[in-house]
Amino acid sequence: MGDINTLVNNLRKKTERLVEKHQHIQSENEQLSAKVLALKEELVQKSQQIEALENNLKLLKLAKSVDKESTKDVKLKINEMVREIDKCIAKISQ
Repeated sequence: MGDINTLVNNLRKKTERLVEKHQHIQSENEQLSAKVLALKEELVQKSQQIEALENNLKLLKLAKSVDKESTKDVKLKINEMVREIDKCIAKISQ
């Protein structure tokens, strides 16, 4: 009879350890699932940032590719406007 009690006690202890391990693994699994979800969200955000930066890069490249002649024309117009403003200031100062 003592052998059966010993076997039952050993089996009970092993069962308790298995239940504890199962609970621990379940808890760890929940934590890892939450981490995976957070990382997926971060990945989506980073992908959106990359897309926005790529769009900005395209716009910058487009802006740089503006014909140098048109840039020269803009500079000439600005210079002309500055001279006109200087004339107006000179007239006001008289």
